Amino acid sequence: MDTEVQGPAGPPLGFNSGKAMHDQVSIVIVSYNTREFLRACLASVSDHYPDSLSRVTVVDNDSSDGTVKTIRAEFPEVAIIENPANLGYAKAVNQGIGASDTPYVLVLNPDIEVREGSVENMVRFMDSHPDAGIAGARLVYPDGTLQPSCRTFYTLPVVLLRRTLIGKLFPNAGAVREHLMLDWDHRSSRAVDWVIGASMMVRREAFERVGGMDERFFLYLEDVDWCSRMQKHGYKVYYVADAEMKHHHRRESAKLLPDRKLMAHVFSTFRYYDKWGSGAYALKRERWLLRLITTLLTDVVMINAAFLAAYYIRYMLRDMFTKPIYPVATYTGFMIFVNLICIFSFIYSGLYRKPRRASFAHDLIRISRSILLSSLIIMAATYLTRTIAYSRFIVAVFWPISAILVTLGRAVLRGAHRGLRRSFFDRKRIGLVGGLPETVRLKESLLGAAPGEYDFAGYILPTGHAAEADTAPVIGETADIGEIVVDQHLREVFVSDSRLSREEVGKVVLKARRFGVEVMVASEITDTLIHGSSIEEIGNEPFVVFPPSSLSGARLATKRVSDWIFALIGLALVVLISPLVLLAQAITFRNLGTFVDTVRKLTYVMGGRNSLVGPSRAMGGERVKPGITGLWLTGDGEGSASRRDRLDVYYLENWSLSFDMEIGISSLGRVRRLFGSAGGAGAEKEEGR
Repeated sequence: MDTEVQGPAGPPLGFNSGKAMHDQVSIVIVSYNTREFLRACLASVSDHYPDSLSRVTVVDNDSSDGTVKTIRAEFPEVAIIENPANLGYAKAVNQGIGASDTPYVLVLNPDIEVREGSVENMVRFMDSHPDAGIAGARLVYPDGTLQPSCRTFYTLPVVLLRRTLIGKLFPNAGAVREHLMLDWDHRSSRAVDWVIGASMMVRREAFERVGGMDERFFLYLEDVDWCSRMQKHGYKVYYVADAEMKHHHRRESAKLLPDRKLMAHVFSTFRYYDKWGSGAYALKRERWLLRLITTLLTDVVMINAAFLAAYYIRYMLRDMFTKPIYPVATYTGFMIFVNLICIFSFIYSGLYRKPRRASFAHDLIRISRSILLSSLIIMAATYLTRTIAYSRFIVAVFWPISAILVTLGRAVLRGAHRGLRRSFFDRKRIGLVGGLPETVRLKESLLGAAPGEYDFAGYILPTGHAAEADTAPVIGETADIGEIVVDQHLREVFVSDSRLSREEVGKVVLKARRFGVEVMVASEITDTLIHGSSIEEIGNEPFVVFPPSSLSGARLATKRVSDWIFALIGLALVVLISPLVLLAQAITFRNLGTFVDTVRKLTYVMGGRNSLVGPSRAMGGERVKPGITGLWLTGDGEGSASRRDRLDVYYLENWSLSFDMEIGISSLGRVRRLFGSAGGAGAEKEEGR
């Protein structure tokens, strides 16, 4: 049993119970060894009893200072949820809200003292602002001075200035003043980025639609995250100036010497930026590169460790052999050769592709096969050397040792990653596309089959069906899938297609993949399979898996760099041959515009307006620029607009540098079209924008 609830289920009877109540708001207070503050807080509620108050609930996280006993004796009307351990602030808040059923819930820290009319003013404000998901009170210190309780979202300079010694050097930094909103009159109400969690009134409808506080935040930044999620779901966060409360604020997390609260703040900061940081999101979208590098480095370490282990086994058994063993330094060049052969064999065997099925046994079999092939090549090489007779015993022993060590190394990497996820880091943020009955069932299946792996962002409904959402956490419609992916920092999108047309499914897949995310589609549409897709069972559900587009993230940057380099080479060649070209054109008085057009189009490429090779029009939200040549201009690509569109999509899905070179070489035979009227479908559109 996780909790024990003490106190009446109905309204508190001892708090000026003679007043009329309208059951508009419940108060939830989380306590942990804060007995005296909590007594003062509850006394202030009793002294200034709101007419709209329905219930007061204290959620105690296993206090050891006698909090529960005191509150039960002095405030018997208060409902108490008594946890057997410290479950964290966010989880306790969610417990308290779940135990109430009023339209509004006021979450208070135990070191808050409410003032006359403050709760009623917040209720009236929420009634008059139906777009408000959360409202925060105006907080003052015990001496009556203002406590900045509404903030802008954190930036890296603010974190450094607020949490490190740098802030001591720049106490009046503009970034901090802007973050704390110090230059604004706090006597007026307004919408803000977020309000501190010491006093937050939340709308019940918003709580059910957006969800409660994220329980991965044990303490600190759960309020920032909650306010951010509210706004991403269409609600606003307000600061209410005429709802004033006293806050005995100590800001214990700001200490420079590490303690439990400071470390809790540090970990919460990491978790927040892991979830919402743009830099972290960009790295996750290119996680294939990070995974490749870490796996490759681990493999190299294990291969060399295995070779050295094999060498020292041979050294320890030297008396059993007639041939001497050379010093280990003699094997330096041979070890480099062994590393190269093993890595190339791993690449050939597909051991650096994203694993869809990962287990120690599965890895051991695949790695053993690959290293066996490597060992046979290495063994053959020992017969070819004429200078030194390398020990074939070492090669033979190297095979089983390296297979085990490489497999262990990869298992350690996976274990470390699972440990991160257990600590609430690097979870896959996902969105579910389709009709609500199906996607609700799908959500339960996914989260149940892989606990701790996914962070559910919300549902994406078919275009025109958002009104059906009721209280479900809907984050948008399929028409806006690209914006939703970026705004919600999605890494995977799951599509259940019974409510979607084939055309709409196709658009969702293409748009989402071009933003660098994987798309999983219910397997009924297997006829839409494209190159690189596969069928996979996830959470006992079959999906067609579409990997990220070939032209996204780092690949797009690679294309831009190659465009710039080849355009620069092209301009250099034009400059070298320009005297002859100009002379010939001046004599013939023909095609003078072709030379100028060539220079113009190459400068467009240099400036990032066009690509050398690309689609006939800008695609992927203008990220992929139109080419001055491309598939649409070669072969049969001069056909209808629909055919050009299909060729453009094919180009994006199969892009590589070698593919660009092949298209470019094919275009060289059509010089007039390439440098004269080429770009027609691409460059001319660029000029007309």
